[in-house]
Amino acid sequence: MSISLLHGPFARVWWAGLISMTGNWMLAAALPAYVYLATGSVLASSLLFFASVAPHVLLGSLAGAVADRVDRVRLMTGLNLLAAVSVLPLLLAAPGLMWPVVLVCVLETLVTLPLGPAENALLPTLVPSTHLPRANALNALNNNVARLLGPALGGLVLARVGLPTVVLLDVASYLAAAALLWPLMRPPASRPAVRIDFTAVRQAGRALVTVSGEGLRLARQVPALRLLLFTTALGGLGEGLFAVLLAPFVTSVLHGGEGAYGLILSAQAVGGLIGAAVMTPLAGRWSPVTLAATGAVGLGVIDALIFTSPLVLTGVWPALLLMVLAGLPASAAGVGWTTLMQRITTDERRGQAFGLSAQVSALSVLAGTGLANVARTPDAILPVISVHAVTLLASGVVVALRRRVLEVPPADVPRAPTERLPG
Repeated sequence: MSISLLHGPFARVWWAGLISMTGNWMLAAALPAYVYLATGSVLASSLLFFASVAPHVLLGSLAGAVADRVDRVRLMTGLNLLAAVSVLPLLLAAPGLMWPVVLVCVLETLVTLPLGPAENALLPTLVPSTHLPRANALNALNNNVARLLGPALGGLVLARVGLPTVVLLDVASYLAAAALLWPLMRPPASRPAVRIDFTAVRQAGRALVTVSGEGLRLARQVPALRLLLFTTALGGLGEGLFAVLLAPFVTSVLHGGEGAYGLILSAQAVGGLIGAAVMTPLAGRWSPVTLAATGAVGLGVIDALIFTSPLVLTGVWPALLLMVLAGLPASAAGVGWTTLMQRITTDERRGQAFGLSAQVSALSVLAGTGLANVARTPDAILPVISVHAVTLLASGVVVALRRRVLEVPPADVPRAPTERLPG
């Protein structure tokens, strides 16, 4: 693995993503803690959360359309540079002042919104189709490393040095990512791209409706995309429930101590890291449909065991072990789903598909967070959080039953890559 991650276009994109995401996770973990310590307000922390989610809900599809209209490497390079600038106002904000923090949160989210669709759409042009599942597994490993390191570093730096240093490290991570991507940029003529209708863009409202609607039109045209969006909505609903109720579940149902919630989160991150590492050499052995279906069902079963374990066992340790174990099916499901999304769309529409998926996911996560409020008593936590397992099981069953819809020939990509992945 190390040889292919040390040279070539894929390696540059991989390292750029790891570095920028680690910096992003550092700031994402530090800001809520900073806001709560400065204001003592849970409402302020909630406002920060919605400030980071709202752009995904409102503009996710538009971000995907942008990723299809601009050379993706140039777009990713430019967005990393803009993201570095977007967080600088935090260096000038007075302690305890809330509005600059919310403003920066919105700005950074807006700037980085097209990065995910652009990277996922770019990946099939960097590696051979047969290696695409393994490339996605490497990206999952990338994400989990950043998710594990970023919050830990962000919290440590915030406690030891303060928020300005966290901000500067985030800025440095974006600049480093841009520097890695810079050599990959080609003259605009080397990659045919659809031109943006700048007349429509100037008419902001009309442009938003027109461009955002392209993803919906694509979904109507591609049955496989509609099916994957449905599973995305199911997963997002469960994820919203899980995110809100995990802490109450650990404290009120598992009766964990002060550090139990942190241990559970660490176990989840370690499980994701191990799962992605295991899936990297194995992902190419099964079809993406098999990975997506069995991964979702396996994750649903393990989550059901986590949620019901307090009925027969005491303590936090069963949940900790199961959280680590859940990393394998979670990685399989993620690799399968991403590969399917890449293969059922053409290069010219791939960004729109991923952008629309991000929008659907954000909407369903918000719905799940709202539904979580049903669990207002400790006795209600277990049945409500168990819906998360049900959504995963349902998602896997739907994919398995509609296998024929998803097993379409891989979409053509603009050029035949030569770089091989590790092993």
